[in-house]
Amino acid sequence: MVATDGHRLAHVERSNEKFEGVSGEMKTLVPKKAMDELRSLVDSTDVETIEFAKDESTLFFRIGPRLLTSRQLTGQFPNYEAVLPKDNSKSILLHGDDLGSAIARVAQFADERSRAVRLKLENGELKLSASSTETGESEDSIETDYKGDPLTIGFNAQYISDFLKAAGAGDVRLELKDAQSAGQLRPAEGEDYKYRYIVMPMRI
Repeated sequence: MVATDGHRLAHVERSNEKFEGVSGEMKTLVPKKAMDELRSLVDSTDVETIEFAKDESTLFFRIGPRLLTSRQLTGQFPNYEAVLPKDNSKSILLHGDDLGSAIARVAQFADERSRAVRLKLENGELKLSASSTETGESEDSIETDYKGDPLTIGFNAQYISDFLKAAGAGDVRLELKDAQSAGQLRPAEGEDYKYRYIVMPMRI
């Protein structure tokens, strides 16, 4: 499953999963509003499975006794595989709560429009900072296991917070290449699925 808004991309992959009535590959474009409604329905019930079907124009989701229908989007989804990082060699392990708290503290001083925060990676430390002409500036730091060349990169603070909310509690891994290339965030612990979150950098 893949979703993108042009600035970030979420990719979830689950291997060795078999679906009744499906042979080979099936691709479907689902509207964001339909996914939001589906999540709301799933959160309000203890049903463990979702039944899915479609025709040429409509998508059908059955959650217990409830049926959600949505129009099927037409067109071509972007070639997301081209933007998935393949050589982000600068990798650090962080506790999700530590990163989330630091982002929240620093982001209060970020520009309201861009929400940009600066991440400076150095030996043993990740420094986070933000500034604006209206609110001033703020800096925070987190100890890390990083050993390598320094790197400074900018990201939208809200995008990082959204990833941490989706990933849940636990350690996360931040993987970078350089200041101009997309960064990758992912849960550090192994799950029965693979979750990758790609964020485009910002000029800072």
